[in-house]
Amino acid sequence: MGGAMASIVISVIVLVILRYTIKLANTYWFRPKRIEKRLRKLGFRGSQYRIIFGDAKDIGKMRAASTSKPMEPSDKIASRILPYYHNMVQKHGKTFFFWFGTKARLNISDPVLVKDILSRTDEFRKPNNDQMARVLVGGLFSSEGKTWAQHKKILNPAFHIDKTKNMVPSIVENCSQMMNKWNISGASNKSVEVEMRPEIDALIYEIMCKALVAGPISEEAKKIYQQRMILNQQAAKLTTQEINSRNLSTQEVKTMKAAHKETERLVKKLVTRRLEEMKQGASNHGDILSLLLEAFQDQTSGFSLDDVLEECRTFHFLGVESTARSLIWVLYVLANHPEWQERAREEVLQVFGDQKPNAEGINQLKIVTTIVYETLRFYPTNGIIHRSISKDTKLGDMVLPAWIQVTIPIALMNHDPDIWGEDVNEFKPERFAQGIFNSKMQSIFLAFFSGPRRCTGQTMGMVLLTSVVATLLQRFSLELAPSYSHAPKYSFLLKPEHGLQLVLRQHI
Repeated sequence: MGGAMASIVISVIVLVILRYTIKLANTYWFRPKRIEKRLRKLGFRGSQYRIIFGDAKDIGKMRAASTSKPMEPSDKIASRILPYYHNMVQKHGKTFFFWFGTKARLNISDPVLVKDILSRTDEFRKPNNDQMARVLVGGLFSSEGKTWAQHKKILNPAFHIDKTKNMVPSIVENCSQMMNKWNISGASNKSVEVEMRPEIDALIYEIMCKALVAGPISEEAKKIYQQRMILNQQAAKLTTQEINSRNLSTQEVKTMKAAHKETERLVKKLVTRRLEEMKQGASNHGDILSLLLEAFQDQTSGFSLDDVLEECRTFHFLGVESTARSLIWVLYVLANHPEWQERAREEVLQVFGDQKPNAEGINQLKIVTTIVYETLRFYPTNGIIHRSISKDTKLGDMVLPAWIQVTIPIALMNHDPDIWGEDVNEFKPERFAQGIFNSKMQSIFLAFFSGPRRCTGQTMGMVLLTSVVATLLQRFSLELAPSYSHAPKYSFLLKPEHGLQLVLRQHI
């Protein structure tokens, strides 16, 4: 009896091991090889699958090599920030496949196909990231399906043009306070060198906090800023735009998780205090948090307190970070293209004179706006979009196999002469003279993405950027400092690796 039972146990163990082995073999070899065979049969060219890591190591090595040294100040940065993609285009053309781990990624650069992909959100969905992704991004940015549609509907009123216009006085006031700290008027030659990145980080954080929670910056918000800096320090160590724990050491992952947990605690404290105030009859503050809590209190909305907390946390990190990175590159471009800086200043002075910028005038800054757009073309904060499909999917005249990801290389498309013309590498803001909402620009200008998932905060971001630029140019001229090293690099978002040092001169 005992021998028979032992035989059964051994048989069960063998079956479990066999099933697990078959599953591993299918995951790490047979399914990738089937997909590779099908992709090649469809006429796509690309790299050969290598077990477990695919091309991930090559991608990391090429990126490390391309960003190992600063470059001369130039806007032609595509081959530096996306070297692997640039190399694959040279070898295989604009449509190719490669392997990130066991996942095949098909690179698509055709604007017509890209527009189709981004408009079909139910079929081309955001990839599932590991738990580390939730430390940096969440809420509306990463949600899908009905949850995404619900959150977007709730948040849309917060970013209406009338709401964002009301932010302008606060933006100008915060910017003026930042400039006053520099005390340039007291400098001997009326100029001073400033490391702009921490200045801009603090400025954008305070502006965005006031949009989220009206009134003075709370103690919780100040502490959240400290945790955000810890997250930034760890995110800067990411060698790619891939957000997962494989790109960081165990200790770095622990540090990020601890900062994330503390941020959640602080956000919850801030939100619950406001909720208690509302329950006791406090008036609506007209800020984003009030909007979120009203949705939470509406039992028909299905919007939970956890949803409120997630949107607030994401706003504190991703909303601030993407806007701050964009502004840094706008300031770099103004300093590196003095002729356009002067044209922008002339426009600002023509509209406002020596008066503080206001919402009505900000809307008249056509040259400043085109400079911002052209900057975002050359320096997109997010250089790649990934989408996943879970079944065979028709795209154009192709049928893509299930379980692949589609990659849209925004940074490469923005430097493609077939899309933008032979002057693609020239800084020419006038290419945006007709705006970005015509049919052509909606297909090729992806700084705010496209389709239903177009950035909800686009209007707020543009008002903020143009308001800060106008306030700065009224008082100062911007020059690249001798200490500045041009080193654009993706580590989650596009940043100047060694900061942005500017010489600011008082404008007379």
